[in-house]
Amino acid sequence: MAWATVYAVGFRKLRWAEFILGLVAFLLAMIIQNPVQQLPLMGMGITSNKDVVARGTGFMVIVAVWLGLAAGIIQEGIKYYLVRERKLREAVFVGLGFGVTEAVVIAVAKVLPVVLKGGSVEVPLLSALLSMAERYFATLFHVGTAVFLAYSAKQGFGKRGLIYMIGLHTIIDSGAAYFQLAFFMKPRPYHTLNFLAYFLEVVAAVIGIVVFAYGVLKALEEPEDEEKPIW
Repeated sequence: MAWATVYAVGFRKLRWAEFILGLVAFLLAMIIQNPVQQLPLMGMGITSNKDVVARGTGFMVIVAVWLGLAAGIIQEGIKYYLVRERKLREAVFVGLGFGVTEAVVIAVAKVLPVVLKGGSVEVPLLSALLSMAERYFATLFHVGTAVFLAYSAKQGFGKRGLIYMIGLHTIIDSGAAYFQLAFFMKPRPYHTLNFLAYFLEVVAAVIGIVVFAYGVLKALEEPEDEEKPIW
């Protein structure tokens, strides 16, 4: 859906080199991000989500913000490094490759363990729709941030633009991290979880659409050319 949206708003020329670069960027980010997020927690003797929840709500919030901040710094930092000298239209496809790869990896990570155990994947329709919407807006967000980072670098405020995108990324991922941790609370706060699920979806949608729209408008102002991307 996100790819179709990118095409529909005017990016007819598919840039496969940049898309693959975005794919590689996501995989690199995950290689770096997971140990950076987990090592400090392991140093405190925390090896599971239950360990985090056992230390109280305040600690859950701190951990959620740390996880979101680490993700923001690493993912947006890598994107910035890769797009800071690229054309805005190229940055669109770096972000698209990043977001699509993230969506595929998350889907496989959820389905593969069930399949390997011989089970069948049965997801309620509402949950499936929410998951699809989440990935759609997340991908739009990655496209928008990649373009904004390229634009801010081009206009001479690259580091400030990077800080802005890290901040937005931290907000989204911290909320998602807290939501996941709350599942391990006893008793499980079903009403709070239901509220958070819809609230976080709306927040992610609004941020994703706004950042995407801003990035797209800037990229469309840039004239199309026939130059081949430089690796």
